[in-house]
Amino acid sequence: GQQWKTVVDIAFEDLNKEMQRYKIRAKFTPVILDDKTTDTQALTNIQTFHQAGIKVVIGPAASFQVKAVSRYVNDNKIVIVSPSSTAPTLAIPGDFIYRTVGSDAGQAKALAALVKSQGISKVIVFHRNDEYGVAFEEFFEKEFKALGGTSIGISYDTTLEDYASEVAQLSARAKREGVEGIVIITFDTDGVNILSHASKDPYLATLKWFSSEGIHGAMGLLEDPIASFIQKTNLLGTRPLFKENPLLHEFAARYKAIRGHDPPVFSANLYDAVILAGWAIIRAERYDGEAIRNALVEVAKTYYGVSGLTMFDENGDKLFQDYSVWTVKPVNGKYEYADVGSYSGGTITLD
Repeated sequence: GQQWKTVVDIAFEDLNKEMQRYKIRAKFTPVILDDKTTDTQALTNIQTFHQAGIKVVIGPAASFQVKAVSRYVNDNKIVIVSPSSTAPTLAIPGDFIYRTVGSDAGQAKALAALVKSQGISKVIVFHRNDEYGVAFEEFFEKEFKALGGTSIGISYDTTLEDYASEVAQLSARAKREGVEGIVIITFDTDGVNILSHASKDPYLATLKWFSSEGIHGAMGLLEDPIASFIQKTNLLGTRPLFKENPLLHEFAARYKAIRGHDPPVFSANLYDAVILAGWAIIRAERYDGEAIRNALVEVAKTYYGVSGLTMFDENGDKLFQDYSVWTVKPVNGKYEYADVGSYSGGTITLD
């Protein structure tokens, strides 16, 4: 929402400065519509953009939304660049869908390696029952099994407003199965609710917890009782991020000066999506979906952004993707998100 709006503002400011620097007579202005994190509204928004003659859309954010709009954008040759859709099932060559982030086939491998590095061999994966959650769980199970681990998948309904009953069932199942850890694949709102209930469960507090990137940036994790629960369970997560990037550090400092906290997950990918799309429009030399799509691929080959190298693979996904290991830590009397390690070249390194 508003956190990403700040990223968009920074990106458009920089893009327009580049136009001025190179004396290109073009000015980019964002048209922003709220999709309320639903598939139906995402499709409605894409149709609204199309009726307005817009050929390039940054987003949607979630994989189930990208799936919902895929037929429409392909039929109408609208280029969409999602900064945060990661479901491996959407890695399809030749379509009009591009993603400035690697698919979760890579992150599942990173998270499996992280869990195993902590001496954990049996876990429950508590995941969203949607395109993102189901695919992530399947790929995680495969990767964790390859490392000698056992993974039990439990899905939950994403439309619920409260997960007290589901967390109680999770606790009972975890005790019955004798697992050593819990892996959560959530978004922010559902994830915060789930952790708030888990923090009150004495048994769940004895287990080791892990997470994907979906909940990273949620302010609820920086407040008790969740923040204390994270310390007690030593929760560690993965997120797509090349943290040893000076451009990222500069961008993060600009963002923090505006918002007062570090940018949430996928902010770097969102920034780069805007810059890539803008230059693709310029390089295409005509406002046409196919021409812009072809130019986007070429621009990404040589652009190094705040998310690192942006080159696309044959499916239109970010080709080179490293991962950060994140957690929440107490800093000067308050809690903050912290990157405490990385996954690169098949190896977990903790600071």
